[in-house]
Amino acid sequence: IAQELSDYAAQGRAYGNMGNAYNALGMYDQAVKYHRQELQISMEVNDRASQASTHGNLAVAYQALGAHDRALQHYQNHLNIARELRDIQSEARALSNLGNFHCTRGEFVQAAPYYEQYLRLSPELQDMEGEGKVCHNLGYAHYCLGKYEEAVKYYEQDLALAKDLHDKLSQAKAYCNLGLAFKALMDFNKAEECQKYLLSLAQSLNNSQA
Repeated sequence: IAQELSDYAAQGRAYGNMGNAYNALGMYDQAVKYHRQELQISMEVNDRASQASTHGNLAVAYQALGAHDRALQHYQNHLNIARELRDIQSEARALSNLGNFHCTRGEFVQAAPYYEQYLRLSPELQDMEGEGKVCHNLGYAHYCLGKYEEAVKYYEQDLALAKDLHDKLSQAKAYCNLGLAFKALMDFNKAEECQKYLLSLAQSLNNSQA
């Protein structure tokens, strides 16, 4: 119908919806096909916001396909356009995705600055759950780099946010991570204290895995 009406923008959105559907099904080649068509249309109608989100969607699909160079370029394009539009929410998503991209590849030095930039935006985002995830990821990056004091700093921020959200499972994860970081710092008293909190939370959650 969109094609018959020559509604190019609506046609682009339809391609985007198809791409998202195939992405959710794990059919990433098909997702790329439709998102590329969506991107082409959004460029022709000069819809910069749509271009930004489509670059992000293409990046996810290419990363899943192992096309890491292409994924990185699309993640970066998403970030650049979001900043051009001064879209804080979109910029934050792009920064988090870039951090995650590098983190999953073990590139923790490259990942950390993106997470740090996200946290500088966090007062405007007012998304405590998202902020907590980024604090966790940044703590993990520093832990893997052997920067245990920095890891503690961000794990403690993650814990504080989890407490504010009354999220016991996230609190348990934060205590677990803090315990490991304190152990690496040879601070066994604090490590043991964290593990006690973890055990208490796990019991209250009836979480045998924790």
